[in-house]
Parts: sequence; structure tokens; C-alpha cells
Amino acid sequence: MMEKPDFVMNFVRPANTEIKYIRGHWYLYERSNVYDPQLGRSRKKSGKILGSITEQGLVPSRARRGCANPVLNDVVEVGAVNYVYQRTEWMRSRLQKHFPDLWEAIYVAAAVRAIYDCRFRRLQLHYEDSILSYLYPGLSFMPNAVTEFLNTLGRMRGAISSYMQEMVAEHERFLLFDGHRLLSASRTVDNAECGYDSKMRYKPQINLLYLFTMGGDIGYPVYYKQYLGSTLDVSAFTDILKESTAHTDSCTVIADKGFASSDGFTLLEESGLNYVMPLKRGNRFVKGRVPASPFGYEEAFSFNGRGIHSLTIPEEGFNIHLFLDTDLLAQEIADVTKRTEKKNNAAELKKGRETARRLKGKGRLTDGELEALAPITIQEAYADKEEMGTITLKTNRLDLNAFQVYSIYKQRQAIEQFFKTYGDTMSYEASYMRNNYTEEAWLFLNHLSTIIGVNAIEEIASIGESKNISYKDLTQTLIKIKAGKMDGEWVVCPIKKSVQRLCGKMQFNPNDLTELKL
Repeated sequence: MMEKPDFVMNFVRPANTEIKYIRGHWYLYERSNVYDPQLGRSRKKSGKILGSITEQGLVPSRARRGCANPVLNDVVEVGAVNYVYQRTEWMRSRLQKHFPDLWEAIYVAAAVRAIYDCRFRRLQLHYEDSILSYLYPGLSFMPNAVTEFLNTLGRMRGAISSYMQEMVAEHERFLLFDGHRLLSASRTVDNAECGYDSKMRYKPQINLLYLFTMGGDIGYPVYYKQYLGSTLDVSAFTDILKESTAHTDSCTVIADKGFASSDGFTLLEESGLNYVMPLKRGNRFVKGRVPASPFGYEEAFSFNGRGIHSLTIPEEGFNIHLFLDTDLLAQEIADVTKRTEKKNNAAELKKGRETARRLKGKGRLTDGELEALAPITIQEAYADKEEMGTITLKTNRLDLNAFQVYSIYKQRQAIEQFFKTYGDTMSYEASYMRNNYTEEAWLFLNHLSTIIGVNAIEEIASIGESKNISYKDLTQTLIKIKAGKMDGEWVVCPIKKSVQRLCGKMQFNPNDLTELKL
């Protein structure tokens, strides 16, 4: 056994601790006693490291001292951070306004989680390895510091609401809202209740209701609020609308079919809101009034390369717009044909087997069941399909024509893109937060990080590269750009040609560090 040196022998060991010798160094660890039922007595259990014992005394471990003065790297990642930094000046100024004492940590956490990894345990590593450690020095994202940071931020729901209310006021024109279920593994988060989500998973979950605004061709997530997992979107609509301070007289709500009930329309009208709402097929407004062919519609226009025919049905206080999408019609006809053919083939096979059995006197089906195996005719297949390829929209915006109504409704695709980014790209599909405050902080950081991601995806789409460049492609390529400090000046390291080509497509100059103001 290694003989203890004098500085270890003279060290005053605190209660419930032990000294360990590991690879030439002396360390102080937590120690406790736990009862072992197999041994029938207590046994020692080592805990977390407290620090190393040196001739100068106890040097606290990195986690204990909070990494107040970390040793900064001379070569750091600069590409992805510079790209995000140049495009989020508005976010920094707004965070500084609403979170004057916490804005730097919030921004760094949101940027790191958007670029590198969503897990909090890796925040410190990515922070130290990026130019962010020079832009915002002195921050700590060690485990204890992160816990304190999340608890502090989660208690600031008022500041979070004020931050988002400012976004509502800026973008307000058309409002879209939709609910998204987040799984929660915590037993101490009040809003987590068992229920079914869109994937039919019966697990504890939170209903995250989001408010989007539409202006021109751009969709923007501007406000969120979490509710009990059992809360219906319709029930929470009035609450989030009031809290977001949206001006009802200047907004048009674009909802989904789940909101299109009599109660939903009544709620919208009582709130003084305009709306564009889809109706289910077979609704009373269009039943028996669907034209037999595209020639029976009033107007036709092109939308994203698809031929759309429209018919407007005026009602008291609102209009019903019936649209025929010729591409959708062709797809549905092909689907009906395929399913009818499959059923007829199965019925023919079953009928042939029954005929063979009857020749042997071993029939299994009754005459009625055998007769029911007759092939389905074209007329029968399309008997209740008169609304194939159609979309019905109800709106009280009488000033909008059919093309405008259709274009506004189709902007709901922005919601699908946002939640796809939120869940799949950013991996924010499930929560492991342990209390209501850390849950709120987690949601707000998710909100900021996802906005960074959505903006990048929209920029990629605007240059027509959506099929060639994904958000992950962008970040994983840009993080390869490093910078080193030479004679007190930051110099970008040589960049690969493939990285230069991507930067050229994004109109981003990776060698320009002027906005970082280092």
C-alpha cells in the first residue's frame, strides 16, 4: 500500500469522507454507509469526488468550484457560432431588455443547443470549445450551475411572457395555433398527465400550445404555454390568446379541423376574431353541391404548380369556399383504384377456394357470404366519393377572394415544419425535467433554439437548396471552421473547399469576424 506523504497525513479529513490514492494523486471523496441485506450489515459506499489533496491543501473539483475561471482554448470553433451570431442580433437585444441579469447565459445556452447538442450536460464542453467562451467569458454550465440557472429562469414566467408578447406585436396579422404533446418522464411536473398523443402513445405528457403568426409568406412561432396533458386545444385557446395580448380586431385565426365545431366557431365569434377554418368532408354546406367535374367550378388558379378550382357559396355572415385540387384528386383516384383492385383480388381468391371446397362437398361459406364476394364495380367504388380531391374552408373574412383564402390556409404548413424541427431536428420530443420551474426554462430555451433552426431552414429554402442541404448538414459543416489566436488577433484556420462551397451558397463569409467584435 502506498505510504501517505506528510501533507496527506496532516490533512484534516471532514466527516463522511474518505481519501483515495489514484494514479499517483490523492483525492477526497464523499463516503456513506448503506445497509446491505445480503451481508446483514452496513457497508461503505463511495460518493462524488470533492477534490484533490495537494501540498497547498484541498483543491476543489471542477464541478464543486463551478469553473469560475476556466482555462480558455487558443483554437476554438467559430463557423457555426459566427453564422448564428450574425443572424440573431434582434434576439440578443430583446433578451437583454427582458432578462438584464441572465441574458448572456440564456443566449449562450440557446445557441449551443441549436448548434451542437440539446443535452445540458454537454453545455460546458461546447461552450469552452467555441468562440462563445471569449464573447461571453465567465459563464458556468457545470451541473450545479445549470440546475441553479434553470430554476432561476423557470421562475421568470412573467419576463418570458413579456419577451414573447413583443414578438406577437411585431408579427401580428394572421394567427395560427396548434397543440403539441411532449412526453414527460417526471413524476413531479404538475402538467404531466397520462393521455394519448398523435402517435397513440398512452404516456404522461404535457400539452404545449403554440401560437404562430403569419405575415406575407413567412410563418413565425411567437408564443407558447404549457397545459395539463388532458387539456384540449380548444379549451386553452382563449387563455393563450388573452395572455399573448394579441389584438383580436386585426387578427385572423387559421385553425385545423379539430377546432371546426359549433363550439369552436362560437368561441371565435365571441372573441371578436376573424377566422379561416377547414371543414370535414360531408359537411352540410357542400353536401349535394359538389360539381361533377372541374368545369362546374367558378374559378381556377395555380398554386405551387398545382391546378386549383374554386367555388364560393355565400352564407349569412360567412362564406364557404370549396376547392378542387386536381393533383390531390389524381392521387385519391389512384388510391381508391388500388384498394378496390386489392379487395377484388382477395374476394376472387376466396371465392375460388370456396368453389373448390364445394366441389368436394366441404363448403364453409353460406350462399349469402359467397354472393357478397362479388367484385366491386367502379360505380360502387366511387358511390360515396363525390368530394374526392376537395378542401372546404369556412371564413367570415368576406373581403378575401377564393385565391387569398386558399393561400392563407396553406400557410399552416409552417406549423408542420416547426414541429418537425422541434421534435425531429432539435430532439425536443420528450422532457426529463424534475420540477415545474426547470420544465418552464427547458421550454423557453427550446423555443429560442428552434427559432434559430427554423430561420436557418427558411434561409436554405429561400435559395432553393432544401433538397441538398439540411439543417444538420449546415451546422455539422460550419462547426469544422476553427479560429486561432495569433499575436493577439483571431485568425480563421484554412477552410476545406466543400465547406467554402456551402458558405458561398448561404452567402456567408466565414473569414469575416468583425461582427463578433472580439
